[in-house]
Amino acid sequence: MERLSRLPSLTGLRSFEAAARLKSMTRAAAELEVTQGAVSRSIRALQAELGFPLLAKSKPSLLLTPLGEVVFGELNYSFERIKKVLDRVRHDEQARTLRIDVLPTFGLRLLIPRLPEFKKEYPDLQLDVVVGEGPINFDDGNVDVGIRYGKGDWPRTKSYRILEEELIVVCSPALLKNGEIDPSQVRADQLIRHTTRLEAWGEWFESLHLAPRQAAGLGFEHFFLVIEAAVVGIGYALLPRFLIREELADGRLVVASSHTLRREKGYFLICSPDQQHDPRVVGFRRWLHQQLRNEPF
Repeated sequence: MERLSRLPSLTGLRSFEAAARLKSMTRAAAELEVTQGAVSRSIRALQAELGFPLLAKSKPSLLLTPLGEVVFGELNYSFERIKKVLDRVRHDEQARTLRIDVLPTFGLRLLIPRLPEFKKEYPDLQLDVVVGEGPINFDDGNVDVGIRYGKGDWPRTKSYRILEEELIVVCSPALLKNGEIDPSQVRADQLIRHTTRLEAWGEWFESLHLAPRQAAGLGFEHFFLVIEAAVVGIGYALLPRFLIREELADGRLVVASSHTLRREKGYFLICSPDQQHDPRVVGFRRWLHQQLRNEPF
């Protein structure tokens, strides 16, 4: 009896339960993601620890001894209960967590400053925020909602337009000494490049009925880097107005041209079609729409 005063090896118990349930060492090994030899060794060690056989020698399928039948029945029942408890706990935890994948500067300038208000309205909902710019795979279950820029036509997603975009040309006050710039006289090397939106400058010039011109100045991947480059006087930047309200208000940036560019693309909240009615997603979408509905472009 002293030998059984502690629980036997969990590895052995799991190996035996899987082999007995699937009636195959090979299938048990596949389910447990180990080798067949590992399953066999674990079961032999378990039988030695228990002091009685669990499996009767038989081919091609496994046969249980009478004691093996008793042990398997209890193990199978217990493992099923453990699985149900863990599934329920995992589901409850997921129901209290909303995982958001947001564009870097959008998250920094628009989302994070508003999150204290969100927590007041939804105090029991935990937020996990990550940043990204590429496609979101909702199938892997790592993200519940995303905020992306585009036309809203991403495959296998439900899209909600949350914000338009108006682009303006800005620069450091030190670069603007004689009033607004003359777009036809601006050199390409004076134009800061946003490397993920290389087409924007061309569209701005086209909207002025000028020949498209590609920026040839320093390039930066994220808006917050483009903003800082403009602030320190590297060149002219083409930026969404709503991202630079503070810099315009305190004079670190000034409008270099009164001509603005409104684009077809915009900012969208996206999710899996299967989750569009999830209370967490619906609550966040409605709250974000309320927050941004009066946001100036």
